[in-house]
Amino acid sequence: MRITVKTGCRLHLGFLDLTGDLGRLYGSIGVSLDNPGTVITAEKSRQLVVEHSNNSEETILDVVARFSRHYQLQPATKIHLVDGIPKHSGLGSGTQLALAVATALARMFHIDASVREISVIMDRGKRSGVGIACFEAGGFIVDSGRKNTGKDVVGGPPSVIFRHDFPAGWCFVIVIPEAGKGLFGKDEEYAMSSLNSSKRISEEICRLTQMKLLPALIDRDIVEFGEALTEIDMRTGMYFEQTQGGIYKDAITKDLVRFMLECEVRGVGQSSWGPTIYGLVEEDRAQVVADKVKNFLAERKMGCEAFVSQCRNRGAEITVSD
Repeated sequence: MRITVKTGCRLHLGFLDLTGDLGRLYGSIGVSLDNPGTVITAEKSRQLVVEHSNNSEETILDVVARFSRHYQLQPATKIHLVDGIPKHSGLGSGTQLALAVATALARMFHIDASVREISVIMDRGKRSGVGIACFEAGGFIVDSGRKNTGKDVVGGPPSVIFRHDFPAGWCFVIVIPEAGKGLFGKDEEYAMSSLNSSKRISEEICRLTQMKLLPALIDRDIVEFGEALTEIDMRTGMYFEQTQGGIYKDAITKDLVRFMLECEVRGVGQSSWGPTIYGLVEEDRAQVVADKVKNFLAERKMGCEAFVSQCRNRGAEITVSD
């Protein structure tokens, strides 16, 4: 029996509240994309084998170890990473890989566990629930954040409080400059502990979300939605100005954001810690914008990946074959 799990990736579009004074902390906004994605296969073997790990072997082995400890079994399995999301790029690679591998193992060993249960075992969703929700059902997502006692954040991964299909004809130009990796591990922990937790910024983001972003999504108004997206991203960046040296990760990112707005993308921002930059645009104009971005960065002697990604209104695909 061979189990194949195919996922998309996610854009993290901002945090609702990093003050926590109302009893909840974080609250994420995000959207699921078709590509890049993660594809893994798993089949029983005489021993644990990880193939074509693409520098992800440590993550896969950690997933297997957590799964083994929790369910008290030794999964002699061959896991093949067919395709993967670039690591530490702001696209949620770790969560998608962890959930894909753990889901495949659960299917193989006939364990009935929900995606949320698996995410807890894999220690995912400590701040954002967007990646978990994208794996479950895709679409545009707002999560609840996590309960905050004032001394500690408690409870499981954030619950989804709003989920909606992304409109057909809207897509994103995804740009991954050759400008290093986003924060992760201890560096990310330090950044989150030293941020500017401004109540004013949180109030502005919540108002933009409730009164402009969500109504525009329901009404399929890409102009209003994009304007709100850009404003929310800028304010999210204000939380992290001291940590990342500005609203965006790098100086070139600021120039790139300005250029993409000149190309008349409807909304623009940095996903998570970057370096990925996204531009919301109508599908029929997307490739032109991607080509212009490539030329813009090439003129500055900076390479990049720039491509068009459709939004994904479905969760991970799981298939079983003999």
